[in-house]
Amino acid sequence: MDLTFLTDGFFGHLSYILLIVSSLMRRMFWLRLFVMGSAIAGIVFDWFMIGNVVGAFWQALLVIVNVVQIVLLWSRDRRAKFTEEERMMIADWLTAGTPGARRLLLDMGRQETLEPGEVLTEEGVRPRFLTYLISGAATVTAAGADVARIAPGHFVGEMSLMGDGLASATVQVSDTARVWQIERNKLDRMKVNQPELYGLIEAGTALNLRAKVLHGNRDAASRSAPAA
Repeated sequence: MDLTFLTDGFFGHLSYILLIVSSLMRRMFWLRLFVMGSAIAGIVFDWFMIGNVVGAFWQALLVIVNVVQIVLLWSRDRRAKFTEEERMMIADWLTAGTPGARRLLLDMGRQETLEPGEVLTEEGVRPRFLTYLISGAATVTAAGADVARIAPGHFVGEMSLMGDGLASATVQVSDTARVWQIERNKLDRMKVNQPELYGLIEAGTALNLRAKVLHGNRDAASRSAPAA
């Protein structure tokens, strides 16, 4: 490869390298930061190296847009406030993301109180909501038999996010419960239009599912242990 191609076009190459790196970023802040670096390198190359005024103008506009977006992200994070219940949810499963992203996700759902007998999922039916149990309890029924009890700090309906989308069991509130719910239709749209927010749901349900498995293993071990 011609050395002149590498040295004289250094800032041009750097601009594209940073643009490629930006596409690998999972957090919006770092993505925008690398896009800004790419645009600045592009300005140096276009304006000072080849005298391309049009290219330098559009690169400068790209820098300005991303500076504005970073300021908006910073402002959204600074304004984000959470209730005590929401802080509990953040500690339990919403550990990823920025404060602003967490606030936006929680606002897309709703918190309410459900009375005993309320059906959260029905076996073989696509759930209307993904539900997180803040307090209270729920009973899991499969094939007509009670198989488990769900305590606070767990999701209901998360398994329906995988596979055919149908609930694998019926879950019914057994003790008056405080819940956070988000509509499945919103989650479907979020998966396509706001993948960074959907990623928070995926990470949270995966973390919660792991906790359920560990809890189930401990219960199984305690039942199989010989009596003292």
